[in-house]
Amino acid sequence: MTNDRVGSALDFGTGTSTGHQDGVRWIDYQNISWNPVFCKRCDICVDICPKGTLVLRDDAILEQENCILCGLCERYCPDLAIEMIPSAIAAYAARGDGAEGETVQSAEVGD
Repeated sequence: MTNDRVGSALDFGTGTSTGHQDGVRWIDYQNISWNPVFCKRCDICVDICPKGTLVLRDDAILEQENCILCGLCERYCPDLAIEMIPSAIAAYAARGDGAEGETVQSAEVGD
């Protein structure tokens, strides 16, 4: 990730999500979808992330490496602006490399 400024938050991510039917643009990263319209940039997700995976840069929440798919960002977001990507959760669960006692939100896999 470079420190160059971008035109808008929509210039980040791997693409616009096609899994949302709400008519609002969501930005897909590797493990999360982020909604720049719903997000008020409160930094709760950045502060709650145990691995420091999320950062606020250039008015956008970015997912960096080391996400453990704990789901805390999704659970604590007051604006419902972050969602875990179900296929990422399923892939993580299939690998079986979660730490002992760590749970992956398997209820979301079938949603």
